[in-house]
Amino acid sequence: MVEPDTGGSVVSTADLHRLARLRQEHPAWALLRSDNAAAVLALLGRHFDRGTRRLPAPELFARLDADLQELRDEGFELPRTGQAYCADWVRAGYLLRRASADAREETLEPTEATFAALTFVAGLTTATSSVTESRLTTLSSQLQALARDSDPRSESRLAALRAERDELDRQIAAVESGDFPVLDGNRAVERSAEILALAGEIPGDFARVRAELEALNRELRARILDDEGDRGDTLGEVFRGVDLIGSSDAGRSFAGFYDMIIDPERSSQLDDWIEAVLQRPFAQQLTTEQRNRFRTLLTEMEDAGGEVHVTMTSLSRSLRHFVQSRHYEEHRRLQRLLRSAQQQALQVAQRRKPYDLLDLELVRVGMGIDSVAALRLHNPADDLVAEPVVTQPVGEVDLAELRRIVRESEIDMDELAGNVAATLRSRGSATIGDVLRDHPATQGLASAVGLLVLAAEHGHRVDGTEEIAWTSPSGATRVATVRRHLFDPTDTEFTARITEDAS
Repeated sequence: MVEPDTGGSVVSTADLHRLARLRQEHPAWALLRSDNAAAVLALLGRHFDRGTRRLPAPELFARLDADLQELRDEGFELPRTGQAYCADWVRAGYLLRRASADAREETLEPTEATFAALTFVAGLTTATSSVTESRLTTLSSQLQALARDSDPRSESRLAALRAERDELDRQIAAVESGDFPVLDGNRAVERSAEILALAGEIPGDFARVRAELEALNRELRARILDDEGDRGDTLGEVFRGVDLIGSSDAGRSFAGFYDMIIDPERSSQLDDWIEAVLQRPFAQQLTTEQRNRFRTLLTEMEDAGGEVHVTMTSLSRSLRHFVQSRHYEEHRRLQRLLRSAQQQALQVAQRRKPYDLLDLELVRVGMGIDSVAALRLHNPADDLVAEPVVTQPVGEVDLAELRRIVRESEIDMDELAGNVAATLRSRGSATIGDVLRDHPATQGLASAVGLLVLAAEHGHRVDGTEEIAWTSPSGATRVATVRRHLFDPTDTEFTARITEDAS
């Protein structure tokens, strides 16, 4: 039986699982297969095209609101606001929210996944063939440089360099004689488009480098927390002053690029070359956008490179401070507590179900975290009274009427204490019933309740009960049986009043 020829390779199960996981987890793939992928890419591609890497959040919200209204007028179903869509895109991993270093408002920028999706869609819609002479020239020159620079043998490297020198001598002689080819307009335009296409990938490269640096920072911090004691490899290297972020693959690669960008000689050469290209006749065939991109190419790379450099530097400093200030010890303690709680929860789960009622009252603590862009400034002018202030005439206060109003809601304890003192002065001793017989309850039941309060506070219990009576507001007589109390004639609540009445 003849086995089918598979070309020496079969589909790897690991590759299939890896691609399936990417389809489910990678934000770029999720963006491309989302229902509103066309709208998301169109809106983000418009406002984050070319040199624009980030925008203040309020400015982006306003721009998106205007775009969304225009799309709704064209019949597209996009009912939400720009701010609401941006919040969804941040959660989905399409946008990255950052605090601005030079402003109080936060900024939004596309993530590496969004740049990857934009680049993919741009490759589908580009009018230029991917198999071009300029791309082949770039490929061959890079291969030549790689073969030459990686050759450890001096003989072959010398032969290659001499061949290049001979080719340069031949070209010099041709130029001196005036017999040299000039790149025609179409081929020059094609090569210009290839250069700009390569430059268009730089924002995605910067986003990828920044994501790699931030992921490395998180990985190093997690590694430090897992290394017990002060002898862990990662912890020891940071203590010795090793810049783990700068010495990583992403850090070294970016450092080489950044050194080239900030080198004055190389920067001036790039400026001279760009200016020379734009002065050529074929430059008139370039679009206005292409010419503008050539002019801003170096500035965009310098700005974006500077931002990534600041990010790398700040992450390195933060990591060193995290170690040298020994903050990692507190994080380790917290991590141990969390792991201990998880282990105990696993043990409890074997005996109790999640829905079982526990005889514990847990106090839930926490705080709500909102985006800065969701906050709204308070305008003090909103609290101003718009109507003019009306001045009312000054009137006279009727104390008797005021006292009547107060007595409708409050027990007149002062009156009751005076009635008790008067009864004590005339009788020598007094109970609640004695007081009510000498001084009828002017507040009805409230007077009876007030006398009970005074008896409890300024008297003492005696055996027996007594009947007390009062008249209700409707004129009916009410009778109640209460425990017998004797008011204390020596209590300071009454002595001053007895003396005052006697005088």
